[in-house]
Amino acid sequence: MGHRMSGDTSPDTSGAAVVPLRDSADARRREAVRIFAEASRLHRRGRLEAAVAGYSRTLSLVPRHPDAYNNLGVAMRSLGRLEAAVACYRRSLAIRPDDAGIHSNLGNALRELGRYNRAAASHQQAVMLAPQSPVAVFNLGLVLRDLGHLDEAIGCFERALAIRPDYVDCRWERALTYLQKGDYQRGFQDYAWRSALRSNLRRPLEQPAWEGDHLAGRRLLVHLDQGYADMVQFARYLPLAAARGGSVIIECPDELFRLFSTVPGVESVVAAGQTLPEFDVHAPLATLPALLGTRIDTIPNRVPYMAPPPRPEHGLTLDDDGTLKVGIAWSGNVAHLDSPSATCPLQHFIDLADLRDVSFYSLQTGRAAGERRARACDALIRDVGGTDGDLADLAAVISEMDLVISVDSTVAHLAGALGRPVWVLLPFVSDWRWMTEREDSPWYPSMCLFRQERHGDWEGTFMRVREVLDEARRVTAARRKAS
Repeated sequence: MGHRMSGDTSPDTSGAAVVPLRDSADARRREAVRIFAEASRLHRRGRLEAAVAGYSRTLSLVPRHPDAYNNLGVAMRSLGRLEAAVACYRRSLAIRPDDAGIHSNLGNALRELGRYNRAAASHQQAVMLAPQSPVAVFNLGLVLRDLGHLDEAIGCFERALAIRPDYVDCRWERALTYLQKGDYQRGFQDYAWRSALRSNLRRPLEQPAWEGDHLAGRRLLVHLDQGYADMVQFARYLPLAAARGGSVIIECPDELFRLFSTVPGVESVVAAGQTLPEFDVHAPLATLPALLGTRIDTIPNRVPYMAPPPRPEHGLTLDDDGTLKVGIAWSGNVAHLDSPSATCPLQHFIDLADLRDVSFYSLQTGRAAGERRARACDALIRDVGGTDGDLADLAAVISEMDLVISVDSTVAHLAGALGRPVWVLLPFVSDWRWMTEREDSPWYPSMCLFRQERHGDWEGTFMRVREVLDEARRVTAARRKAS
């Protein structure tokens, strides 16, 4: 889930680009070349702090060394020190202003900082200097998409692919952009390129891949290839695959085993890492939308398509005091490929706790769950308990909520799949599945979307959430009083 960032150009391992100082001795320049080469070697091995020290020593010997500044910027960005990376790239460009790769690197760092207009200017300069560089054109396409210029972004991706037809990352990002536009026919056609990404290396299977034809009694293995949120979203296709006349086996993580056992049409579930049963054909779960001919107007969006078990006995008893029960999640689980940008400060939820007739419950899982207690919020936001492992338990708790408010995460998808009312908080640049400008989702009928109007503006987003939530609790209180 989420948008991929193109890697920086470099580290440059060549010492030939050293700009000699007129008053430097040959020995000083040779020492700078040696240190720079060693720092580049350390950089390639992932020893970033040591590489930073080496590049800094190089610059102390030869202050006008554009490659050292560029490589230092690459290392700083990898370490998350984005402002320092931007400064390094700018220093490098002050020495060598016509280097397209450095302009592209600067654009990548600015994009990651959310400075999209400046990032676009840097990438446009890179393309002007190197119009036949597929990487430069690709990077420009990424930031144009961030700015909402989807057609122009697709144009860049097409241009990059004309230069390098086997550019896998570009095909993947073109797929996401088509999907964001709502062009699901072309988007899902390219979506299968995800399996070719370096980050998604898969084990080979001897059986043939399913092509969406009638199964005629064959056994279809649908195997995992994405994170929890994607698997919950695409589980809706399992009954449709079974309707093609065969048996469906789904492979999934242990945490989803019980939940996927409730999906109609699934003959059996096998836990990831276990011995696979016999099967005739196979397909990654995320390829089913394309194989089954999904368009935006044919999304199978009848909910619920999963059934939660009874809530675990060891869980917290929910209040039965007539208040609006609201479950919240403020951070996606990046370890399982939820969107890494899907995080908002817990404080914004804490600020909602003064609303009357509303009880808040934490649905947060993973490391971020501990933040509630660290902020001494136990009395304001209660923990439902027992949801950190099996997601069926989490689904059981969600099913008892009157409303779920969540960032783009597995919690949001679970609530949508169960047909529960759910409000999803989206960053300014959101994932493809939420498209653009819409306040609803074609995937989940019970879902409402609250988007940032400006990059990083959670405060404005929560002002709208507060207004709508206040009205919802008033309506709920009046209805319960009347009954």
